[in-house]
Amino acid sequence: MISNARTSQRTRSSCPLLRAAVCAVLAGAPPALAQQRAGTPIVNVAVADAIMDSGPARIASNAATLRIDELLGITLLASTNAIAVEGAGFAAPFVITNAGNGVERFVLAATLEGVAGTVVGFAIDGNGNGVFDAGETVLGTALTPVLAPGEAIRLLAVLAPLQSVPANAALSIFSRAQTGSGAPGTIYPGRGDGSTDAIVGPTTAEATIRFALARGASPEATLVKSQTLESTGATTGMRGSIITYSLAAKFNGGGTARGASVVDPIPAGTAFVPGSLTLDGAALSDASDGDAGSFDGTRIAVALGDIATPQTRTIQFKVTIQ
Repeated sequence: MISNARTSQRTRSSCPLLRAAVCAVLAGAPPALAQQRAGTPIVNVAVADAIMDSGPARIASNAATLRIDELLGITLLASTNAIAVEGAGFAAPFVITNAGNGVERFVLAATLEGVAGTVVGFAIDGNGNGVFDAGETVLGTALTPVLAPGEAIRLLAVLAPLQSVPANAALSIFSRAQTGSGAPGTIYPGRGDGSTDAIVGPTTAEATIRFALARGASPEATLVKSQTLESTGATTGMRGSIITYSLAAKFNGGGTARGASVVDPIPAGTAFVPGSLTLDGAALSDASDGDAGSFDGTRIAVALGDIATPQTRTIQFKVTIQ
């Protein structure tokens, strides 16, 4: 006689097959099923061979099927320990990795410590440079996109400008699995992939990182003017001679000089040479149009914009002695 026994009850006091990977991880043993995706079915069918009155026979059992539960986990890493604040809006770069075995989104929160300010939100750092660049959009909700098991995403916590930065100023970022977090082994019934149970892994499925905030280095600027004379053999300026003026705008000291511009009146007794205005060797138009330069009849003006130090921009233009 062949006996076939089935067990339909799943207990939580032991480690049944369904939870083998999770229990192994929580116990510190090698996780035999740790790489299995949540919801993966574990199917077992037994076969019995017997000699019957009618001859040899093979009998298959019913299929016993279980599904791998979802293990919740997170890794949260700061790209730097400290952020230099320049008085303008800034961003804190960090990386979230889904350390679980199921697809998951992660809740995000940021808190300023020891300083008054506003956290604008979170953005995806598309080019991974740790800076909130033009074109990068703040997420509509404080949630990451869906991450596959082992997938990492680079994010930015975007903050509004700070008026002052005390010595103890800091920014804390907290994140947790949207499904749930807590003590390792905490179970969220039916909330895992494929309607499996979700179980909190050893990372507790939540993490916090902290950035120290400091006033950034102040940029320094100098403007150095030089001239060269083009004449018809004379050693001094004379009517018709052309003077080329060079303006070297030098920015040093760290940080960013914002909204920089240079204006230079045309000297008395001279006339501006049309089309002679250049920036770093590139020609600029005299009209107030889409480029950085212009001549309004009495002076030249060049808009340099935001200058990340160290950097030197060189402007040139010509005048004719009357």
